[in-house]
Amino acid sequence: MFQRTIRTTWSLKTLPPELILVIFSYLDARFTLRVMTCVCKLFYNLLVPESTWKTRFGKQWPQKDNREDYDYISSWKRLCVQHEDLDNFWQHPNSTLDFYQLKDQHFAAVDTVHVMESAGMCISGSRDRTVGIWSLSALSDPTEPGYTKKSFKQSLDGHRGWVWSLCSDPTGAPRVCSGSWDNMIKLWDLQGYSAEMTTISEHKAAVLCLAWENEMLISGSYDKTVVLHDLRGRKPIRKLKSHSGPVLCLTADERFIVSGSEDKTLSVYDKRASEVYKTLKLESPVFSVCQNSSCGYNYLRVGGRDGRLYLVDTTGDRFDQIIPFMDLRLGPKGKICGICHYGGAVVACSTDKSIKVLEPSRVLSVIHSFDCHSGEVASVSSGGSVLASGSSDLTVGIWRPKSLRPVKNM
Repeated sequence: MFQRTIRTTWSLKTLPPELILVIFSYLDARFTLRVMTCVCKLFYNLLVPESTWKTRFGKQWPQKDNREDYDYISSWKRLCVQHEDLDNFWQHPNSTLDFYQLKDQHFAAVDTVHVMESAGMCISGSRDRTVGIWSLSALSDPTEPGYTKKSFKQSLDGHRGWVWSLCSDPTGAPRVCSGSWDNMIKLWDLQGYSAEMTTISEHKAAVLCLAWENEMLISGSYDKTVVLHDLRGRKPIRKLKSHSGPVLCLTADERFIVSGSEDKTLSVYDKRASEVYKTLKLESPVFSVCQNSSCGYNYLRVGGRDGRLYLVDTTGDRFDQIIPFMDLRLGPKGKICGICHYGGAVVACSTDKSIKVLEPSRVLSVIHSFDCHSGEVASVSSGGSVLASGSSDLTVGIWRPKSLRPVKNM
């Protein structure tokens, strides 16, 4: 007798869609989006809907599935990617991150720092009126002595007042702008052995904040104005007068410029319409502002006095304040001086000498706290996998994953 054997060929595509998604849930979210969506039309159709990623988020992070965030989520896909990065990055920060304390170069408080990811440099501005250039690639083992001298590249002298604000060319070109209490903006070209300097003088008081969008430089000043500069023609495009107090911080994208002031207002300027789009009245002076739509939430974060962290809903260009504000409880003098995104989380620094790492959602949750400075922390900045801080203890702090230490030449 001959027994007929029927062989059935099984593949991933022949499985039920529900089972395929269960298998995909064990894969990295970023890999799944970049690779598996390109394998075939079936996988693409399964992974494109936002509902797929909403379900995945609820199953993978049931403790973080906060209903308070649902109305402010821009993309469940980005949210899943960010939370995976968050879990991986902050699982054991004390053992996975190197900390470098750069010192002995500034002889006064460091009020601003800026990470130039593309150039592999950190820039610092100080009350000693200088701009410090630090090479991040020169930092290796933090236990080795003398890494500060190895990292320090040069000091830029040109200001006659405290250096209070910094920004760099968003295209990645080695150009830096610095704003000072001498009312001047200096544009530094770091290409080559010596930095070339151009001076921009359009403000009547200290330049307190800067932002760089394409070839447009935006500056906010103690003179209560925001000025838009065309760097190609070295001429001002427009001067905005929407605040009754000094402009302390600002951020910009292709559509809007958002500025915060001592007058307790947040002003949203529409660049296309060339007019003020909206003005928000807050309960505190606005010391810092941070926006990053790539994190999955439509939140604009605003730092105020007494540890107040305000959230503004940017869904559909609404710019409405979300009530109530968050209270980081940083003490009576704990104003939030700087906010940035790092490792999938939100990092806020304060005059109470602390740097706190927060969940990016609306529900306040402190993941980690850095207590590495002995003075007030005036500024934080991130670029790629590097976090930098500036403090009144005259030092610059650098955090970076140990896996990114440069390989020593044998």
